[in-house]
Amino acid sequence: MSVGSLRRRAGRATETRRSDIDQSDHDEIARTLAVHPARKGVVFNVALTALEVGGAIGLFQLAKAGGGDDVQAYLAGSVAPVLGAAVVWVRSRKFSGASAAIFAFTALSVVVALVGSTDPRVLLYKDCATTAAVGVVCAASCVLMARPVMFYFVQRYGSDGTREGMAVFDRMWVVYPGFRRSMFHVTIVWAVVFLVQAVVMALIIASTSFATAYGWDQILPIVALVVALSLSVTVGRHAQRTAGAQRIGTAGH
Repeated sequence: MSVGSLRRRAGRATETRRSDIDQSDHDEIARTLAVHPARKGVVFNVALTALEVGGAIGLFQLAKAGGGDDVQAYLAGSVAPVLGAAVVWVRSRKFSGASAAIFAFTALSVVVALVGSTDPRVLLYKDCATTAAVGVVCAASCVLMARPVMFYFVQRYGSDGTREGMAVFDRMWVVYPGFRRSMFHVTIVWAVVFLVQAVVMALIIASTSFATAYGWDQILPIVALVVALSLSVTVGRHAQRTAGAQRIGTAGH
């Protein structure tokens, strides 16, 4: 048998092993996603959002009713997102990137609130600046980080919130190039939404009372969330169609 024949046979064997490994990875990922689908975490995530957003508004009003000034009420409201991140950790026993981002965002908001002027309106403008900064961080993560920021939020909200359900997204990142590309695209979408949200919120602050603006400061992120999620779903579906077409094309060869 010639050397060329041996090399061709070895190459075919290598491709077969690679195909088997890829199929094994795909089967394991599909099995885990079936056992830990996102729908199992819907109630948990809705309750978590209610805690983080509704809790912020409730604590703000409670602090005001207790005689606190606007600054104290603002800081009291910032406790709710921290509690939400703690709940995620208790459920999954995994300090995820999403939890780290929420902790960092909350800590940044508090630090910004305490530095410089404590005029109520200035606090909300600072919040806008923080939101814009998060948008910039999202964009920068596509260049400076191995995984973009929104990967970690997809990992949290795209699973049932358990440790096993979140871990499968780490595997998907390794196995599926299309998934990696879509995470970068989704992160850019969120960066733009955050920046637009900051601009709109600044306009609201300039034209309404502090109490009204604070309420919008809690509601507007939900509006932005719906918009960003809708766009993210569109990006994800496009990635799925592209991946399906590529698999069909590969099978044809």
